Amino acid sequence: MNMLRYFSCLVFVLFAAIAPANVVISEVDLATSRVELVNNGAVAVNITNYRWCNRVNGSPFYPRVSSATINAEFSTTPDLVLLPAEVLVFDLSPSFLPFAGGELGLYLPSGGFGSRAALVDYINWGNSRGVRDSVADDPPAIWETNAAIDLSLIREGESIQIKPGAEGDSVADYHVAPATIGQAQDPVAEITLKITAVGTLPAGSVFIEFLYNGSGSVTVTESADLSTEYTEVSERTSVLRPLENRIEFQPAPGRTFFFRLEEE
Repeated sequence: MNMLRYFSCLVFVLFAAIAPANVVISEVDLATSRVELVNNGAVAVNITNYRWCNRVNGSPFYPRVSSATINAEFSTTPDLVLLPAEVLVFDLSPSFLPFAGGELGLYLPSGGFGSRAALVDYINWGNSRGVRDSVADDPPAIWETNAAIDLSLIREGESIQIKPGAEGDSVADYHVAPATIGQAQDPVAEITLKITAVGTLPAGSVFIEFLYNGSGSVTVTESADLSTEYTEVSERTSVLRPLENRIEFQPAPGRTFFFRLEEE
């Protein structure tokens, strides 16, 4: 593995307080059954064991994302680790990406297919009314129930694409345009969530200071180890915000936890 890419992934794990990942479905070319993912976040994302979803007519409904389906010609990375701005293109099957209509979701390895927290991204197109759209519509919503990208005017050589500057969280964020699979997409308006300082206070509590330029809210979450689900620290102990860019909280006594910041 390239040492620079390995180091980036290692830092991603060791600095457990991290910016949120932001892998989006940036293009779907139904004519060639190709799907393009882009990492528009600020950290590396390993999508090993993630799952695709098409409950409308996919078979199987939840295949694992596989490195064997990576199209090396159109991808900017050879494996399932996406560094910021990297592109992965997958060759899927026409039955999984039917031209008339379907849905496509990208799920985390765990968390349940009915869980919005496990659903990374989602789109719906054509005559499909969707199945997992009801999950994608749960807050924070990344789609609308029964909303599908209009393909009535699609022409040969065109694909479904995220609009320039859009976040991909709504049917209105996508359009049909000449296919650009594997080409650099206009970047989503960049949101930065960056840790600037971490330390302890005399009473044993922890503080995290950060930079953030988004319009949402920032919360601190924790996990007993990297394989279990993260939960908000505020469910266990009080969380103070003496400054807009500073969070203070008490770690659990006698236990080891991983902490991270998340945007809501």
